[in-house]
Order: sequence, then C-alpha cells, then structure tokens
Amino acid sequence: MRTITEPEFTKLTESLAEWGIEYDRTGDWPKRSIDLMAQLGGWRWNVPTEFGGEPVGHAELLRRYEALAAGCMSTALASTQRDGAVELIAGASNDAIKKKYLPRLADGDIYTTVGIAQLTTSKRGGGNLMKATPDGDGYRLDGMMPWATGADQADIIVTGAVLPDGMQILACVPTDRQGLSVAKPDALLTLNASHTSCVHCENFKVEADEVLRGPAKKVLALRTPVKPLVTSSCGIGVAGRLIHLITSLPPAARESCESIVEPLVAQYEAIRNMIFEAADHVNDPAFETPSTHIRVRVNDVLMRAALAALTLSKGSGFLMDRPVQRHVREGLFFLVWSAPQAVQTGTLSRLMAPLGADTALPLEI
Repeated sequence: MRTITEPEFTKLTESLAEWGIEYDRTGDWPKRSIDLMAQLGGWRWNVPTEFGGEPVGHAELLRRYEALAAGCMSTALASTQRDGAVELIAGASNDAIKKKYLPRLADGDIYTTVGIAQLTTSKRGGGNLMKATPDGDGYRLDGMMPWATGADQADIIVTGAVLPDGMQILACVPTDRQGLSVAKPDALLTLNASHTSCVHCENFKVEADEVLRGPAKKVLALRTPVKPLVTSSCGIGVAGRLIHLITSLPPAARESCESIVEPLVAQYEAIRNMIFEAADHVNDPAFETPSTHIRVRVNDVLMRAALAALTLSKGSGFLMDRPVQRHVREGLFFLVWSAPQAVQTGTLSRLMAPLGADTALPLEI
C-alpha cells in the first residue's frame, strides 16, 4: 500500500487549492490535479490487488478524499465518481469484465465514472428512468443518466436501468458506441470543472458480457458500507478548509466573534472524529453506521463554517479571485449531492437550531 505522508497530504491540498482558482474560472477539466493525485497512487486506491491495485483501508481512503476536497472539490468529485465505478466493476459477478478493465483502470490508461443517479436520488427529467429492454442475450437502453461527472472524459460508464417488470440491471458501457451521447455540461453554481452532464442512450446495445449485476430488485444494494461516508468525508474536507480560512484571519478580524468561532471549531473536530471512528467500524457486523446522522451533522457545520468565513472575510471574501467565495459555493453543493429526504429534513432542522443542539432533529438518524 502506498503510504501518503503528512507533507504529501499538505502539498496535495495546497496545490489543488491554488489550481482550483483557475479551474473555477475556466471550467477546464482538472487534469493537473488528477495527475498529482495519480502520482500519489490515486488510480490504485480501490482497485483489488489481484488486478494491479493497492487498496487502502476505509478510514485512509476517506482521509484522502478529505484532502482532495479541502483543495478542490471538482477534483474530489471526479475521484469519488471514478472510484464508485471501479467499486461496482470490482464487485460484479462478471469476472471477464473485471479482467478486461480493472488492470487498465489501475494503470490510469482509461477513465470511468458512474451514471446511476436515476436509480438513487435524482428527480431530474421528471422520473425519466433509464429503461432496459431485453434483446437476445443483452439489452437495449433508452433514457438518460441525469448526472455523470467527467462523462466527456470517460472511456466507459457504469450505469443502471430498469426493465419493464421493474427489475434493475447494472452495466459497464463504452462511450464510443453508437446510441450513446454525452450532452454539453450545464452551467452549475460551482464545480463546473467536474464536467458533470447528462448522458443519453437511444436504442443503445448492451452486450451480455457487459452486465455487472442483475436483473435484481435493487442492483445497488450490495455497495460497500463505507460508501455513505464518502460524501461526508468530502464535506468535512471543505468545512476544514473554511475553518482554516477563518482561523488564518488576523486576530483583529475575528476577536469580536471568538465566542462563535471556538464552538464552531470544536463542533467541526467532533464531527470529523465521528466520521473516521465510523469508518474504522464499518466491517463490524454489530456496528450500524449512522451515515445519515453523520451527513446531517456535516451539512450543519459546513453551512455554518461557510457563512462565518464569508462574513468574517467581509468584502474581500466576495471577490471572485479569492478562495473564500469558491469554498462557500462548494459547501452549498452538499445540500444537493446524494441528499435523500432524511438528509434534507435533518439538515434544515439543524440549521434552524443553535450550534451543537441535537434536540432539533425530528428523526431518529
């Protein structure tokens, strides 16, 4: 396993933070940041050893996502979506496709991403799910993947579709085949460098040996238990960056607000510890990962840190060439990224309560 040292973690975050200013301005794919991540073994982080990978433990992987997000959330998003696709390929019942793609993914020869939001939380397209129709030993796909990060960079995409009887399939599809088209990315509030866009399929042929899982009622039900903590680890990374910006301000800029800043920092540290303690126990069958509760707490401290950083930075924080406004906008992304109803309700409830209060939570989460 490639061990990343503390100086390397610091360099990774600081380099991405510097380059992120330009990515945010231009919307260019963050290749320089991804190349630096790859130098630290990023292509191999979650590829099984037998396919050339150097997989790391759950807590260590989350720590790396945290460092990426603290520097540039577009880079972190691209990494998590690529790794999500790798995880689904590695967990497939299809050995041939694992041998075909995983060694190349470990070497960084090809790039992949996921297009599965239509099976999870997305309501975009009015419920227009990707539909699958049996065709010989394979299937025909028609519909839309509403959110696919880096789709215009991907050689293959892991996607899901629904059969006429309601059963689901998961497939790994090449992007250069007739019937698949990647739309121009929509302009977003932030993370435009992630090149997140819709992918459309029209009478797209999926071969039998490209099916990863299914037909099944829920093809995503077997995902690794650490997966729900990935979003939280990125969120705490952005929160940590905002906390850093606050505590780096001259004392005179925050002296009148120390009574607010100190509990905010304490809350951030407590939630960060909660994430990594949960990651250390996800393989314990007696431990039920409180992923929704953690996500709500992350959203809460992240929003408070964003507002505090912008307020204390005054007018300079509102300038587009300053890091504060970028990280504030990145923080807002977590209100909508993989946010089911329980997360939305819990987040809003906490934001209406005093800092640190748990009584505002109406749900057992």
